[in-house]
Amino acid sequence: MTKFIAFVSGKGGVGKTTSTLNVGQALINLGQKVTLLDANLMTPNLAIHLGFINPDGTVNKFLRKEKSLPEVIYLHESGLSLIPASPSYNEFQKTNPQQLTEIFEHLENSTNFVLIDAPSGLGYEVSQILKNTDEVVIVVNPNLSSVTDALKTIQLAKAHNNIISGIILNMTHRGWHEMKPQEIENILGHPIIANIKHDRKIRKSVHQQMPLNYLYPKSSSAREFKKVAQQLHFEEKVK
Repeated sequence: MTKFIAFVSGKGGVGKTTSTLNVGQALINLGQKVTLLDANLMTPNLAIHLGFINPDGTVNKFLRKEKSLPEVIYLHESGLSLIPASPSYNEFQKTNPQQLTEIFEHLENSTNFVLIDAPSGLGYEVSQILKNTDEVVIVVNPNLSSVTDALKTIQLAKAHNNIISGIILNMTHRGWHEMKPQEIENILGHPIIANIKHDRKIRKSVHQQMPLNYLYPKSSSAREFKKVAQQLHFEEKVK
């Protein structure tokens, strides 16, 4: 049985794509089969992070029945499978997000995990994704606007019967000018399952178009992403 997990946030730029990518790689390192789905139809980034700049096969073309499922799945050397969204604005305009359910139906029982890089905010596309996922990981930065926006995202996810797996606190300096983890947990009502600091190795891995958990699996940030993967893996085994 495939588990569908969306990585969501109230704001853009908090690190959803990096988190999706590296939790996926950490699951691969645990022996799981993982497919990443870029469901951010307006501003997709997953493919770019893995070196696929302008892929011919995209979820957009699959939804329009111009490509079959195998034609839109790319295998990265790290072991991750990726279904990219098109970076073209014209392609975005021609794609109906109401049809996203179809890609979820085709991926059922094809892999252990499908990790979805969702758009930020509370828009229609996010709701379409949450209708088809089992649980969500919330990604936030340690500031009040990010956290309060995430609270709305949690409420939306629960309205669509998603389990909240936990919070990834991303891009922290762990300094006095930031919200403390306990404060964030108190507001959001869910535990922080990874605390990712500002890390040069993350920037290097993005530049090299490789997952951090593939290039630097023993780094402190990679160990944090591994914690998330271990929790998701444990939940799957318990089921």
